[in-house]
Amino acid sequence: MKISISATNPCHLYPLAIELARADALGCYYSGYPAWKLDAPAGLPVRTHSLRTTLVYGALKLPAWMRPAPRAMFLWQDHGFDAWVGERLERCDFVHAMPGQALRGFERARKLGVRTVLNHATGPVREWVRIMEPEYQRVGLRLTEVCPYDEAYFAREAREYELADFHCAASTVVRDQLVKYGIAPKRVWLAGYGADTGIFNARDREKPEGFRIVFAGQIGLRKGIRTLLEALTQLERPDWEMHFYGGVAPEAQTDLGAYRGRTPLTQHGSVSQVELADAFRGASVLVLPSLEEGFGLVIPQALNCGVPCIVSDRVGGKDLVRHRENGSIFPCQEAEALAGELNWWEANWRAVSESHGWAEPARQVIAASRGAG
Repeated sequence: MKISISATNPCHLYPLAIELARADALGCYYSGYPAWKLDAPAGLPVRTHSLRTTLVYGALKLPAWMRPAPRAMFLWQDHGFDAWVGERLERCDFVHAMPGQALRGFERARKLGVRTVLNHATGPVREWVRIMEPEYQRVGLRLTEVCPYDEAYFAREAREYELADFHCAASTVVRDQLVKYGIAPKRVWLAGYGADTGIFNARDREKPEGFRIVFAGQIGLRKGIRTLLEALTQLERPDWEMHFYGGVAPEAQTDLGAYRGRTPLTQHGSVSQVELADAFRGASVLVLPSLEEGFGLVIPQALNCGVPCIVSDRVGGKDLVRHRENGSIFPCQEAEALAGELNWWEANWRAVSESHGWAEPARQVIAASRGAG
């Protein structure tokens, strides 16, 4: 059995492809990234089409007034790559692609008799819009101005759903959203995410001095930053530390500016994965209070580094969290509940011992494929 994967950017599907290859189950990895940048293992079957990706990421380095809106550029990137795959996809048993970049590839797959799998890092976009629209309104923004998903996008997504034989969900959160959307449960596979254990591991980890809270990811409304800041304000702990790793979206400035808590906030900006792993090894806990999060790669990364993870119940990575054993799960947007879990982990802190690599997600995909006949 051979499973091919099509993805503009490496994201979660590239490490999955590497594990599928190790299991002799990979057909081909079709990539929108340059081959040299992928640094693929020897013998990995890769075909690349990277011109649009190169232009987009080059344009992102320009001042905002000199370039198109990022969302428009990424749509142009995804559609061009998808059209290329639609001309070059070769026979295999299954092909995985992500929403928004699967249409032409799936159309060709149908002609070749290849079964199609829409691979979901998140749930349907309409669900994302439903969840996030009130948050943007709260800070005086229109969601369509920040993330312009229009009717053309929804029409394309609907056609991709029609062409998908199966759907591969990153978590039970995403699976449940897909079923609610109308996808038959038997057509939804579940395969979570892992982390690079060569980078994210607990080697040389010691108990941090004091209580050091870490957040990793873009600081934006979707990530539930307001809930975290409200919890810290309630706790009044000037002896704690709050460290943010990741860029700050303009939409988050209202909540950050309103913070009056006593716990000092430190923003480190975007860092490399090696630097992030070091930050995790120095942390007491990771907090991910997202309003919408299909999985959250930082969860297996942090767990591998020995760090308990406190997550909201809308974070798909909660599938890896055992409450008050290797982390905590609290009701989304309930700052008092989050404050309670932070207090609990300060009083009951322990290192965790986990190893979440990509071999298990690959095994889950292979098992689901075989089960599909």
